[in-house]
Amino acid sequence: MLDRPLEAWPDALERVCAGTRHIRQVRVLRETASTQDAACTWVVDGGLLVTAGRQTAGRGRLGSAWADTANMGVACTFAVQPRAVETLSIGAAVAVAMAARDALPAAQVERVGVKWPNDLLARCDDGALRKLAGVLVEVREGRALIGVGVNVLQSGFPDELGDRAVSLAQLGSVADRLQVIERLLLRMDEALSMEPAALSARFAELDRTVGLRLRFQSVSGPVEGVVLRCDAMRGLEVRTADGPIWLPAATTRVEAGFWGA
Repeated sequence: MLDRPLEAWPDALERVCAGTRHIRQVRVLRETASTQDAACTWVVDGGLLVTAGRQTAGRGRLGSAWADTANMGVACTFAVQPRAVETLSIGAAVAVAMAARDALPAAQVERVGVKWPNDLLARCDDGALRKLAGVLVEVREGRALIGVGVNVLQSGFPDELGDRAVSLAQLGSVADRLQVIERLLLRMDEALSMEPAALSARFAELDRTVGLRLRFQSVSGPVEGVVLRCDAMRGLEVRTADGPIWLPAATTRVEAGFWGA
């Protein structure tokens, strides 16, 4: 699969930006440690998209790392006007899910859904749920930073990720990285324009968490149980051996490798 040269990215993305409300400028880097950190180095009027041909030290929620897969994936950050972190989180999840679906053949679209609170999973041929994309939302210096990492062109992953990760190409996509970023730009602008109620409803349609037995790391220690309800703004209601409890998104994460159990 051919990937268009990085030199073609700025003009193409600026053309897409011209039709958006919330992202008005683009910066394309050949390589950076983190698009999230790079986005803080520019002062701009209006929203900003920062993307890179390669990100070498990306990170995820609650201190987790995002693997460097050279020039096979998409790494970008949207710097926008701040609003409630929960709203940004579910908006980003919806935007990335819809952009990923845009890149897939129609028969594969329903495989992709949201892992609470804002990661993307895909149901693979063997029935396993594997991670397709991740989102990190931070607020710094008066701006909200929405970091997005998407597996796009990979035909395989290192052993430590092989049973946990999947790419758009492995799901049948023929989109290159620039096409995925273009769709992300449009879908992010769309999500940022949605009312909270509509956003929550769309998130609920995409959720793939309810009904799964999962193990969580929370502020009070490990928790295991079946997810009864997913509230995009509040968190998860989980049925444990001691009864149902609520786990907030801000301080809870699913234990690695426990999806689909």
